[in-house]
Amino acid sequence: MPLSGGANLYNDIWNRPPIPFEPDLKEVDVSQPELAPASALKTAAVLFDLDGTLVDSFPLIAECFAYAIRRILGRDPTPEELYREWGAPLRARAAAVAPDRWEELVAAYESCYDRQQQHRLRAFPGVPEMLLDLRRSGARLAVVTSKRRHRTLSTLRTARLDSFFDCVVTDDDVPIAKPSPDPVRLALDRLAVSPGRAWMVGDAPFDVLAGRAAGTRTVAALWGARDPQGLLAAGPDYAAVEPSDVLSAVLG
Repeated sequence: MPLSGGANLYNDIWNRPPIPFEPDLKEVDVSQPELAPASALKTAAVLFDLDGTLVDSFPLIAECFAYAIRRILGRDPTPEELYREWGAPLRARAAAVAPDRWEELVAAYESCYDRQQQHRLRAFPGVPEMLLDLRRSGARLAVVTSKRRHRTLSTLRTARLDSFFDCVVTDDDVPIAKPSPDPVRLALDRLAVSPGRAWMVGDAPFDVLAGRAAGTRTVAALWGARDPQGLLAAGPDYAAVEPSDVLSAVLG
């Protein structure tokens, strides 16, 4: 599926009205484009977004962002404030709400998140098994996220996923976050894998756009997507309804 629209597509994606978190995949066309055989692709690496792809963290993230707005700004958040620019770094989301108080919002959010993550975060069902099968296949694995490094590592530990990954690229590692290809390219450099032998898996349009711009093939992680139609509109190479479908895409 060709990607068109350039920078305008980035803006259009995040100007859509929010939809409920639970996606209704019955009305989503998840028919797959024709892929080259996995043996021809010689998959060497699979890169994953973190929140909404590996870890079921949406409820906690939304709750803590709402908490920060109430505590710092003294009012309830609007739906647009809670969901707009989902997948962008926290500081960018906070600055979009209150440009002159974003640091306070970030601090309040992080205090809420850190207090609760141990009891609230978990890997999506099927994710550990999928990662184990990929490791057994010989593929190298990486996380590419817009989260800060210390919180990324604590999230992976809490979800008991930290041992699966050879490389973790976070917001602290690059000057420009997804949908820039820079985070994906950095992960590929660290893994010493060419883009043509790698896949990027994510639940947000930013993940697909970043992977495509870096030259990888892409998988839409529909099991955690807030906006499955918007995710598919970004033009992934493959749509995975559940984690095990990733194996079909990258291994054949």
